[in-house]
Amino acid sequence: MITVIADDITGAAEIAGVCLRYGLHVSFGIDSVPDVKADVCIIATDSRSATETKAYAIYQDIMKAVLTGSDSVVFKKCDSVLRGFVLTELSAMLEAMKLKRVILQPSNPLVGRCIRKGVYYIENVKIKSTAFAHDPDFPATASEIQLLLLKRSPTHNQITEIHTGNIHTVTGEGIFIPDCSTVEELITSSELSGNERLLCGSAAFFEQVLLQKGIVTMLKDQPETSISSDFLLISGSTHSTSRDFTNKMLERECPVMAFPPSMLQQEVENSVIDNWADELKAVWSKKNRLILSISENNISFPNSSFVLKQRMSMVVRSLVEHCNMKELLIEGGATAYSILNTLNCKTLIPIQEISPGVIRMENSLFPTMHLTIKPGSYRWPEKFLTVTD
Repeated sequence: MITVIADDITGAAEIAGVCLRYGLHVSFGIDSVPDVKADVCIIATDSRSATETKAYAIYQDIMKAVLTGSDSVVFKKCDSVLRGFVLTELSAMLEAMKLKRVILQPSNPLVGRCIRKGVYYIENVKIKSTAFAHDPDFPATASEIQLLLLKRSPTHNQITEIHTGNIHTVTGEGIFIPDCSTVEELITSSELSGNERLLCGSAAFFEQVLLQKGIVTMLKDQPETSISSDFLLISGSTHSTSRDFTNKMLERECPVMAFPPSMLQQEVENSVIDNWADELKAVWSKKNRLILSISENNISFPNSSFVLKQRMSMVVRSLVEHCNMKELLIEGGATAYSILNTLNCKTLIPIQEISPGVIRMENSLFPTMHLTIKPGSYRWPEKFLTVTD
């Protein structure tokens, strides 16, 4: 069995997609080892949204559960551009596993995310000169991999050596980050996997590790997707691809609702949330479909992002419990994490990769409803545009 731990839910879903392509049985836990045993057990956290200290504690607790429950191979999924507390979380894992070295390969050459001479490039542009330099939570203020990692984990980093460049053998201790600009070099990185070392990286690297270890050999035929027109879609992103999709759905006369001003105040009574949820139930019942968003405007009160996601989660729970929807579609990892926790969905079973990174799942608490998650920057596949036609 393989256990994968991810620092956000969309990254965990990416790993599930890789497994489904090869016919592996997957189970998916939120902050815990999933109840259902599978070839690959994935644990999704939201540590990227936590403080560094909290992220360290999250990984300490998860590793205790993982190491108590089985002798599975452990892989850490990290963001392909290394957002989050990567060294912090690896430090907690190494301590728990009593290991001294890590193979880290975040690259995905197929989408232009490469490392050359220890420097990270996006489509041949140094990462600090791309839009990732303006990330609201983890801005890329350096392009050198070593500096990028150290700046993001200033407190709980216990890894003493960071090795970059043209790496073909692993000796000594620390974290080893090989250059990677081609699929062939990605394969070479996977060949560095072995005993007494932790593996960490992108979904593309995970796929090559599966192939290198002989766990999978060939892609499997994927079933056709049938999307019900009875859906609730939560737009948790302000990315332009999200707005474009919403506009197209409006053209198809799909109701689109954003938080009213009463829901955007710093202090809101529960009765206000309940009343708006009741209004939405009436809207949903007219066409059995609905898109919800928080707001396209910046909301600036303290901790507003967390608070507004919590309010959205409460509204979604009320709708799920009272409307007979067949599909719950969520974009954005932090939004999905908040909603699933509020719904008390702790174990999910991924059943289909609709497109790379867009994963459909089942849950025993809501057996008649499918759940689909996608990253905020990805596009909903065109087939979702046709469900209202």
